[in-house]
Amino acid sequence: MTFSATDCAFEGFRLTRRAPLAVLAWALAYAVFFGLLFLLVGPHFATVMSLISQLEGQGEPSMEAMTPIMQAYGAIIAWAMPLGVLFSAVISTGIARSVIRPEDGQFGYLRLGMDEARVLGASLIVALIMFVVSVVGFGVVSMIAAAAVAAPALWLAVVLLSLALLALMVWLSVRLSLVTPATVAERRIVVKEAFAMTRPVFWPLLGMAVIAWIMAMLVGLLGSAVAAPLTLMVGGAERLVGLEGAGAAQLLQAAGPMLAVSLVVNAVLSAAQIVIMYAPLSAAYQQIKGATRV
Repeated sequence: MTFSATDCAFEGFRLTRRAPLAVLAWALAYAVFFGLLFLLVGPHFATVMSLISQLEGQGEPSMEAMTPIMQAYGAIIAWAMPLGVLFSAVISTGIARSVIRPEDGQFGYLRLGMDEARVLGASLIVALIMFVVSVVGFGVVSMIAAAAVAAPALWLAVVLLSLALLALMVWLSVRLSLVTPATVAERRIVVKEAFAMTRPVFWPLLGMAVIAWIMAMLVGLLGSAVAAPLTLMVGGAERLVGLEGAGAAQLLQAAGPMLAVSLVVNAVLSAAQIVIMYAPLSAAYQQIKGATRV
């Protein structure tokens, strides 16, 4: 088995050069997703912006004043979370498919089929594992922190356990990072085998992930700098202030240019960043498995 972390880290750029129309299709998919999400939660977001603006400069807000804000946030999460999980499964499957099965390029590698269903199931398993570990770890840290109020010497244990929990979460994230490409490649939910596969290459995988993340952040910063003049021309999210209770049509009428620019910029940057961060995982899977890469 050979594995080059630096070679895999640049797979996103190679994929963009090899299949630019697919990356454009992913940006379009993000635009559709953001547009649909706005239609569903835009009025709630405007309510949050307006209520927060009203509370500025009034000191500590009361629970009564915070209740409508929390209700609006709850409505946003109720729509955004399930749609986001489903959309993430579709996009991550498409990126993995483009690297592992590059010949299967219809519809920009995007589907709604069994591959996506399996990736969704595998992602939920990984999320559940991470959630349980984080809740248990945070619970232990919280218990010791509560005891440290009476015994200050325990604060050292709180710091050390917090660092250990962070290290554990990073370790788990790396060990489970190949679940999606393995699931797409083997056409079955692969968690245990993907976990075992990463054991001998943990440190190179971690280095690859760090390199890919840094490059994605640099692309995001560069894209934001390029888009900044457009954003200044059409205004920011403050245009939604005072539109509490407005419907989606009213929001579009009041802040259409700002929303259009925001949608395009976020769609393009999201697609670029997700390719840079996710494509290396599929390339790493192929190298570890010894598959022939295109």
